[in-house]
Amino acid sequence: MFETPILLVTFNRPEFTRQVLEVVMRQHPANLYVFQDGPRPLCADDPQRVAEVRGVVEELTRQTATRVHTRFSAVNLGCGPGPADGLTWFFGQVERGIIIEDDAVPHPDFFAYAEELLERYADDEEVMAIGSMNVDKTRPTEESYYFSMMNRNLCAWASWRRAWRHFDLRLKDVSRAQLWRALRRYGCGLLEREYWCDRLDEVHRDGVGGSSWDMQFFMSIWLNHGKGIIPNVNLSSNIGTVEDATHPSVTGNIIDRVPTHPILPLTHPADRTIQRQADRQFHFSYFENERGNWTTGHTLYHLLNKRIKKLLGHQGPWRTRK
Repeated sequence: MFETPILLVTFNRPEFTRQVLEVVMRQHPANLYVFQDGPRPLCADDPQRVAEVRGVVEELTRQTATRVHTRFSAVNLGCGPGPADGLTWFFGQVERGIIIEDDAVPHPDFFAYAEELLERYADDEEVMAIGSMNVDKTRPTEESYYFSMMNRNLCAWASWRRAWRHFDLRLKDVSRAQLWRALRRYGCGLLEREYWCDRLDEVHRDGVGGSSWDMQFFMSIWLNHGKGIIPNVNLSSNIGTVEDATHPSVTGNIIDRVPTHPILPLTHPADRTIQRQADRQFHFSYFENERGNWTTGHTLYHLLNKRIKKLLGHQGPWRTRK
């Protein structure tokens, strides 16, 4: 049996849950943890769909040797606080483990890859997350994986209790200045620093509308001088970026249904330096696509204009078109 604990994060998408759980159960996990958020009070279909998801879990785990541990929320916590609650519960039970959301279909090699790296870096406090997604246009190294700021989408990943203990959903004691300095240590440019400090403002204002937990985890990594691991091939396919997605986007998103590839056996890098250029390319491909080719002058003009508007309390363009 596959001994590393696995957490499946679910909600109300039985079709997605089935696709993902079928892949998980082929590994014969010894321990499967399942977190499910509760139905939304104003969504009439939610109670039935939530029940259907539980039915899928029961069907696919019945008559197996897998020990199934469940945390089913009676109320809807939201797509930020919900997974955060599930992760806190999970790491309250286990020292290390794999986390898979209900719309991330992992390649079979992902499980052995994650298990090997969880063991290899168990005592390395700097390494805080092991990713699965790779949409890089080029390979930054020749080995099986490289080190990153971990500004990637956490859909199928692995980590340790020691890393999760730094997580704070509200980041209430973190200032813009603290995050700015942390990002500067990583060599982030002005636009990247401004982008993430704006996200911190959103967390402080309303928790990003209750829609985020992963951005807060990224920030906890940076504030604690950490880093993550990115495979040099893609190991998970996100099937939830369109249609029934929690955060829907148009078809053509760079993380939408990217093919997966084998990675075993692993070749470990001797150099543990963060591949800054690869992280920058991802940032300007996914988070700020329209700003990736800005000149220094354009960047400075944008930031100065933004500061003046903020100082004056002005929103939108300076001149209204007639």
